[in-house]
Amino acid sequence: MQPDPEGGGSFSESLPETTQRFGNMSLGAVAPQQQQPQQGVMPPNVPQSNVTGQVPRPLGQQSEWGETTVKPNSKAQCPDIFLRMTINAVPSSAQLLTKASIPFGCILHPLATSEEVKVPLVNFGRMGILRCRKCRGYLNPFVQFIEAGRRWRCNLCGLPNDVPTEYFCELDQMGRRVDQDERPELSLGCVEFIAPSEYMVRRPMPPTYFFVIDVSYYSISSGMLKACVDTIKESLDHLPGNERTHVGFITFDSSVHFYHLKSSLSQPRMLVVSDLEDVSPPIPDDLLVNLKESREVVDALLARLTSMHQNTQTVEIAAGSALKAAWEVMRQVGGKMLFFLSKLPSVGMGTLKMREDPKLLGTDKEVDLLIPDKNFYEDFARDCSAQQISVDPFLFSPHYTDVATIATLARVTGGQTYYYPSFSAQRDGDKFAADLRHNLTRETAWEAVMRVRTTKGVKVAVHYGNFSIRSTDLMALPAVDSDKGFGVQMQISETLTASRYVSVQNALLYTTSSGERRIRVATVCLPVTATLADLFRFADLSAVVGLTAKMAVEKALKFKLSDARQALMNKCVDILAAYRTSFSSASTTTTQLVLPETLKNLPVYTLALMKHIAFRSGSDIRPDERSWYLALMRAQPLPATISLLYPCLYALHALPHEAGRVGSDGKVMLPPALSLSVEKLDRNGIFLLDDGLYLLVWVARSASPELLSLLFGSSFLDDNHLQLILQGNELSERVCAIIDAINSAHPPYQKLYVIREGDPMEYRFFGHFVEDKTKTLPSYYEFLGSLQRQIQQRGGSK
Repeated sequence: MQPDPEGGGSFSESLPETTQRFGNMSLGAVAPQQQQPQQGVMPPNVPQSNVTGQVPRPLGQQSEWGETTVKPNSKAQCPDIFLRMTINAVPSSAQLLTKASIPFGCILHPLATSEEVKVPLVNFGRMGILRCRKCRGYLNPFVQFIEAGRRWRCNLCGLPNDVPTEYFCELDQMGRRVDQDERPELSLGCVEFIAPSEYMVRRPMPPTYFFVIDVSYYSISSGMLKACVDTIKESLDHLPGNERTHVGFITFDSSVHFYHLKSSLSQPRMLVVSDLEDVSPPIPDDLLVNLKESREVVDALLARLTSMHQNTQTVEIAAGSALKAAWEVMRQVGGKMLFFLSKLPSVGMGTLKMREDPKLLGTDKEVDLLIPDKNFYEDFARDCSAQQISVDPFLFSPHYTDVATIATLARVTGGQTYYYPSFSAQRDGDKFAADLRHNLTRETAWEAVMRVRTTKGVKVAVHYGNFSIRSTDLMALPAVDSDKGFGVQMQISETLTASRYVSVQNALLYTTSSGERRIRVATVCLPVTATLADLFRFADLSAVVGLTAKMAVEKALKFKLSDARQALMNKCVDILAAYRTSFSSASTTTTQLVLPETLKNLPVYTLALMKHIAFRSGSDIRPDERSWYLALMRAQPLPATISLLYPCLYALHALPHEAGRVGSDGKVMLPPALSLSVEKLDRNGIFLLDDGLYLLVWVARSASPELLSLLFGSSFLDDNHLQLILQGNELSERVCAIIDAINSAHPPYQKLYVIREGDPMEYRFFGHFVEDKTKTLPSYYEFLGSLQRQIQQRGGSK
């Protein structure tokens, strides 16, 4: 992404230029009644009990996509799950946007999946896809048909385009095509076009999975190799692509091992290369093979791979050389490279040094440990992206691995980084196996590129996520799937008139696993407003939080963690000060914190970001762990970010009657969520916390033996084998139904850990309690008081 050009504790509004386009509509018909400001009494000296009931929290029943917002109501708008704007109205000038201080842009989740939303497939056949001749925007519901239907005006740049004879249709008295409702591309905001041959620069690539596996001592002793091989073996029948799928294998320790998998062989042949500076494949063919044709040879390799290396004592790692060897094999085809690493690369290309320095932790120089160390991995990743290769690193080391550097492979190639510190197959094997199985069997879009186009007057300024940029605004994604999310920050580049509208269109061109070239197009159309009130009324909290999180990641990595935290605080203060200055009533006292209804939970999410492992200060966070969370937040979709920042906390010992039972909508009903404060914990209770990554069950020391027996099958808290599994009673069945429902909402799999009161792992559970005071950051009540004081200092009170 293009970084923030300014340092200091703010998110710069001065952003580099990329694309621009153009279009007209007004807010009139869609504007709701003016909402009253949310007010809470927050003077620093008021006891907490006096304000508890007035403090907003994100605890209401909401969809998996986060809190909804008011927006233009039309099925022609792209559903939120694919493209979600931070403000569902466009400010008419840059000055108005600056005054509101709300980040302006969108969150993209182009391959999101949902039972409720299905994307229709459109085939224009020999006629070809209808696109604007000037801006290359795609036909969508917001174009205007003119001249009795013989031409259409682009809603992005305004250019009139001819309608092909075979696509012509008469217009009704309202100027609409008679067949508009029957054509998905003219009636729905998200469609998928079958792309003709001119959208292919080469023959569609087959789904290709190349495994680069560490077989050194720790890989064997931890059980990683066996877990990896067993999962690959189980997943082969479920890889996308059927008869088109290709696979290949390289293993490495202090040397690189190639595997000849030609279908005519009775057994695979291993070829060892010890020259780590020249790792060209000794036999370039038959290292990457069609899975169906070579299935017996592949099965034979997987059956023997663990035993072949089980007695190794080698601890040196030639990871960079193995990656280069894999690139040499894959570069003519492309595909997905899955890279399994158990130790810091120590020999050959791309060797890395131990950079973890306890003296830097918690200081401004800590950022030096969070940025990539060597150019090898960045350069290698760019070479991979150029050849349509995506890299997914899986990291397992009990020691420092330099996640900051290795994660570059995923960041540049559109991949995903997985991290299992101090991996043990007994403890973490099921989580790793589920992650790998999901990675291999999920539907994947191959050799993809993505571009966001906007109406003239609005510019795409910054892109966030895992990708590389081609030209100025084309995101290169060798592989992309439903687990990837992106952010786009926008600017108002010229004054817009309130009678106009602005369209935003995202287009993803990709190859399916079956070899079909497709284009998924998502379009929204937003009214332009000259009124500050409309910007707050149409603000979307979840999208604002998601985009702000991605902005903060880049801020932290370019400058320092304290700058990112300060920028988060400043942005929250700026937004609330702008609202108070413009909309607080004459009766509002200086001790009241005035919150816009749509952004009433912005303070708690801001505090949650500042307290998250990715950003919080302290010398207790290892650089590898912090780097992984920063990488995660950069690339994950919006629902995952919201869950990670303010997890759901449930009391399992006090379930309402309906919780854990199937509701009228056919789904299991969850218990009411609790605020994330220790004040909500019952010293006799059992609680479940869901952050979208893990499920943590905390058991109080005084929990009744009867309750323990019902849920765990043991009445003794000291039992080291407590497992939350079906025990053959109603409470156990309801709790397990709740856990299954949560897991189904957060693919691929959330490992459940049982934590007893007093357990050393308790810090993992209580680290999510963002409303409580920590050593370096305030409680939620104190934070609100600090916000109020800073707003007053900025002249935000009337």
